[in-house]
Amino acid sequence: MISTLFAELVRSVGNALQPALAAAAEAAHPLAAATEPYVRPLLAAVSPYVRRLQPLTAHAVAVAAPHARAAAQWVNRQAGGLEPWQLVLLTAVATLLVARLLRWLRAVAVTIQDKGLAQLLAGFVLDLPLVRGSVQRQQAKLADQIRNELRKKAAEGGTPPGLRQLPKHGTAPNDVKRQLKYKEGEDVKFGDGDSRVSGTVYLTGAVHKALLNEAYSMFSITNPMHSDVFPSVRRMEGEVVAMTASILGGGPHGDPGVCGSMTSGGTESILTAVKALRDYMAAKRGITEPEMVMAVSAHAAFVKAAEYFRIRLVRLPVGADYRLSASAVRRAITPNTVLVVASAPGFPHGVVDHVEDIAKVARRRGVPLHVDCCLGGFVLPFAAKLGYPVPRFDFSVQGVTSMSVDTHKFGMAHKGTSVVLYRSKDIRKHQYTSITDWTGGLYISPGFAGSRSGALIATAWAALVHLGEEGYLQATDAMMKAAQHFIEGVRAIDGIEVVGAPEMCVVAFKASRGGPDIYRVHDLLSKRGWHLNALQRPAALHICFTAAHSPGIVELLVKDLGEVVAQALKDPKAGGDGNAPLYGMAATVPDRRIVGQFLTTFQDALLEPV
Repeated sequence: MISTLFAELVRSVGNALQPALAAAAEAAHPLAAATEPYVRPLLAAVSPYVRRLQPLTAHAVAVAAPHARAAAQWVNRQAGGLEPWQLVLLTAVATLLVARLLRWLRAVAVTIQDKGLAQLLAGFVLDLPLVRGSVQRQQAKLADQIRNELRKKAAEGGTPPGLRQLPKHGTAPNDVKRQLKYKEGEDVKFGDGDSRVSGTVYLTGAVHKALLNEAYSMFSITNPMHSDVFPSVRRMEGEVVAMTASILGGGPHGDPGVCGSMTSGGTESILTAVKALRDYMAAKRGITEPEMVMAVSAHAAFVKAAEYFRIRLVRLPVGADYRLSASAVRRAITPNTVLVVASAPGFPHGVVDHVEDIAKVARRRGVPLHVDCCLGGFVLPFAAKLGYPVPRFDFSVQGVTSMSVDTHKFGMAHKGTSVVLYRSKDIRKHQYTSITDWTGGLYISPGFAGSRSGALIATAWAALVHLGEEGYLQATDAMMKAAQHFIEGVRAIDGIEVVGAPEMCVVAFKASRGGPDIYRVHDLLSKRGWHLNALQRPAALHICFTAAHSPGIVELLVKDLGEVVAQALKDPKAGGDGNAPLYGMAATVPDRRIVGQFLTTFQDALLEPV
């Protein structure tokens, strides 16, 4: 009975579609004639393999056919006494149940693919009541240890106890300044050119610093949200965006359609771009289960964006050159992909992903490509002009649809500014929030923040205008030379090696075969006052050279690094009283939630007024 109804349905649909199919067949003749020379050799190559499979498939069909007929007869007998409407209802219910089952199976498959069986099993064990209670007790103990350590450091520095409530009476300005001086005393001190810290401090020069401080003071009460009251900062924001676009393939000598806005930093620029591209693809293609394709080396802010905006992360391994490849991206793109992420350069290793090749793949598949240039935006364009080997990565590459660029890093502005750029206004509008029915009036905001500091926008404008192209070329040349000098120094030290071939002034190094524990090297360097970044997968350290690193300080770092590597090789137990145990533990824990819970405990302690 069911098979008869199905046959009748197919027949009626076929009759309805027959004229359309005939017209389509007529239109397909020229296409068939054009493709025949290419298809015929392909069929000739495949047909021998198909013929080899025929005996196997024929046997399988012969075995399955009686069972299929028996099943069909059983179904017909069971449904023989049902009314047509009952059959339709049962079919609809069965379809919904099957769809729900398939969705659940897909969710299970995605979870296994994303997390891996080892982590899922470890998570199951961690959730057992006995184990969970033990972990919670250890967390509480660890939190107390961290708080005690922070209090101890504050006491050693002579810092007054932290305030836990608003003072009942006001404090005289001089007393406030005195307390601020105490607090400032805890911080690492920086002089021009003597930074021992990776990145962190990007600007240098007393004149430049004084200019930025004065610019901040001039516009300290301004807010671009009130553009009618403070039109100056509105214009400066537009000019900062335009100047940034002009060095990255936009502007009058590139694509004039490139546009954007300013944000509070690289993370907000990344979050803004991801949100805009997610909504753009939802409007363009109706994607409701978005996915984002990126390398494991892409910035952590993209993971944060995926959590915030409920986007599935498809994280790809990098190649032997530590770069994301186009072939890996091609395999990962699905109908649900709303963006692909490339880095120029990646934060860990200072190498630029294969942007041009990735852009070709993304453009062919109609998927936006975001290039994260927060670190390299104000270095790579100038390094290329100076003759350093820099692959194309910006809006001059067709297929690049958005970029994130930090003015507060190598743009040498005050902390708190960045730029997000788009290929067109059609994409940018999806970062906006417009509210038309609010009782408070018509409202539109260009990003996450409502009120913003106009003073920070002014310092970014002042930095770009003060330095100009000539100033950035000089700074870039000095930083690139510092990185090259350091690379040569690392290559001369037995036991360590450079990771990849960095195109920028970010250099990572790891232990070579038979080399020392790199995290113990990190601890030994920390004792000498150096603050480098510890990396994982693979275990490595990196330093980001800025204008605050003079040639003398680079030479000192190479000297200290050689000495502590020799010490770690001679005494494998040297160090180990800093981050080495933490990273060693993290590398062996299968369930990353344990590491995440430790980080949460640490962050909780940092937010307390200790």
